[in-house]
Amino acid sequence: METTPIDTTINLLKRSSMSDPDKYPLYVFLIILGCVVGTLIGFSIYMMYHGLDDSGQMKEIPYEQRKYMRESRQRNLNALAVEARRPDMIIPIEHLNV
Repeated sequence: METTPIDTTINLLKRSSMSDPDKYPLYVFLIILGCVVGTLIGFSIYMMYHGLDDSGQMKEIPYEQRKYMRESRQRNLNALAVEARRPDMIIPIEHLNV
């Protein structure tokens, strides 16, 4: 007699360990562990976008840092102006914070 794939599947399911009631606590534990891991992953993704500090107050940036960042932006804008062949848009960095 020839066995069909359905018969083979039924025989494999009958032999599987799912019918063993001693392993149910293991399955429940693995399901709960998966839920905890999923929750932690969701929380970490949320924290990447919102952070821990919810005070909404930003510290004042020191003058030296603002000056450096302005010079850095102007250097990049000057490089773009050179690439675009627009010498009229180049601003010397020495004239920024006078």
